[in-house]
Amino acid sequence: MKALKMILLCGVVALMAASCGTNENNYRKAYEKAKEKESDGIESTIYNRIREQSRDEKIVLGNDTVDVKVEYIAATKAAGFTPAHMQKYNVVVGQFKQLFHAKSLRGRMADGGYPDAIIVETGEPLYYVVALSTNTLSQAAAVADSITASSPVKLADGFPVIIRATNR
Repeated sequence: MKALKMILLCGVVALMAASCGTNENNYRKAYEKAKEKESDGIESTIYNRIREQSRDEKIVLGNDTVDVKVEYIAATKAAGFTPAHMQKYNVVVGQFKQLFHAKSLRGRMADGGYPDAIIVETGEPLYYVVALSTNTLSQAAAVADSITASSPVKLADGFPVIIRATNR
């Protein structure tokens, strides 16, 4: 009788040990569930429309072609800027999700020779640091080329970018 109990106990323990192990199917299910959550998350539902409204244009300026991103942006009131600070073409040198970081880069750009640098925001909100805001594309392109050649601060890849404000 004791031997039978011992054999049954060993069998139950063996079954429990075998069922606890992970296998490829468990990993695959967890991975697929995570990917589904990622694709159906809040990002795609709320901000997708804002991102879709942004578009790229190539504008011929003299003998050159200038890449311009067209996007809805507004002056960041929380940073002390009003719509009067913003013009049609904006030379963007940085993009941040937090206003604190945008203020930091704006201060460094102002100290580095761009005292008219401002902060604008999108509807997401993403905060853009604008080195120069002007009504002429030629001036914006010249400043973007100047910043590319020698920026007072190290910029992330892909910057500077010229953004044409659609709300102007």
